[in-house]
Amino acid sequence: MLENISETIRTQRKLKGWSQQELADKCHLDRTTIGALERNNYNDLGIRKVERVLMHFGLTLECQSMGLPTLDDLKKNR
Repeated sequence: MLENISETIRTQRKLKGWSQQELADKCHLDRTTIGALERNNYNDLGIRKVERVLMHFGLTLECQSMGLPTLDDLKKNR
């Protein structure tokens, strides 16, 4: 799923005709952060930075259930 976010950010940036530096300036982030996002490198990035970038394209993150049990579900079934 994170690959989709990276591709979306890169695609949207290019559609706007913005360089990585221009997007970084708009989001008040470093250009290296934008590069990391576009390369699907989330090791040192917080979710708020990702949301800040997506917001500039009118996009948001959405959570979906993957059908996996929650910790509470597992505790109940012990």
